[in-house]
Amino acid sequence: MSYKDITISLIIPTYNRATSLKRALESALNLDYPPPGYEIIVVDNGSADATAEVVKNARLSSPGHKLKYVREERLGLHHARHAGVWEAEGDILIFTDDDATFDPGWVRAYAEAFNAHPQMVAAGGPVRASWEAPPPNWLVEFIGDAKIFGMLSLTEPHNEFHLTADGVFFGVNMAIRANVLLEMGGFNPEAFGDVWLGDGETGLIYKLWNHKLLIGYEPDALVYHHIPPERMTLRYLRRRMANQGVCDLYSDFHRTRPNTVSLLKRAGGLLIKNAQTWIAAMLVKDRTDVHSLKIQLDAARTRAQLKYTVKLAVNSNFRAFVLKTDWLNGCPVKQSPAAVHIDRQG
Repeated sequence: MSYKDITISLIIPTYNRATSLKRALESALNLDYPPPGYEIIVVDNGSADATAEVVKNARLSSPGHKLKYVREERLGLHHARHAGVWEAEGDILIFTDDDATFDPGWVRAYAEAFNAHPQMVAAGGPVRASWEAPPPNWLVEFIGDAKIFGMLSLTEPHNEFHLTADGVFFGVNMAIRANVLLEMGGFNPEAFGDVWLGDGETGLIYKLWNHKLLIGYEPDALVYHHIPPERMTLRYLRRRMANQGVCDLYSDFHRTRPNTVSLLKRAGGLLIKNAQTWIAAMLVKDRTDVHSLKIQLDAARTRAQLKYTVKLAVNSNFRAFVLKTDWLNGCPVKQSPAAVHIDRQG
């Protein structure tokens, strides 16, 4: 079997970022892969801008490609991703974001890797920064020589292919066998608007780990993550770290299923353990030396965890919502009136 026999569905969720989406589509339509072998599915998560027009124009300019547009009104990245899953026809699902562009060999690298390693169920690849303005010196210093910098979804840990049972990936550059994603129950939620709920693709990774399934790292599946100036700020990093704190608690809550009393005890423990850090963070607020940054980010993470733990303890409806384990198979988008499919064939 040749890698060209593998069919690929490339899924791009988007929300009110028509300009970024246009750039991503131009890149996705110029890959080193036969157009009949991959489809592009743009999932519009309720945008109010020119997103639909961008997809229409891209389709007109590239008639040889299969480009689909799906509108998903239910807010949330996991809903958008799952809308793409139910529309997809490929053996391999590749996910990315609307603020990315791609090395021409990106899809081909994944197809070759899945063909060469039939035991591999999912994979990730390098994500490099494409700075839209020169990054501030403090941010460059803070990133340093880190192989993985999660707050900007940057990763390049290996120079060669790796296949392990504890592999990781970021949602801006990940691939998975379609049947495996369905069996795993899809992605957990991340955010509903400004309310952060769960652990997104991290939860999917944990599901794969729990089943001892193999995850690859393909160094030739290269994605560029475009970083605008508003993400090069301490405020943005604090918000990302707060979200990470909630993500970690969501994962832990699913493992341990604590009751109300246990949650309140945890909240008290967080308060006692981190009060000193929160005070220190106020004293170094907005400083950008590495030491001060670490204090402020740790404070943002643990304060968010305290708020989340208290909410879980006192709000039974929220707790039941968080306990849901399968966000994909319970409500297929193809059977949901909330999803509207437009121009399915490219």
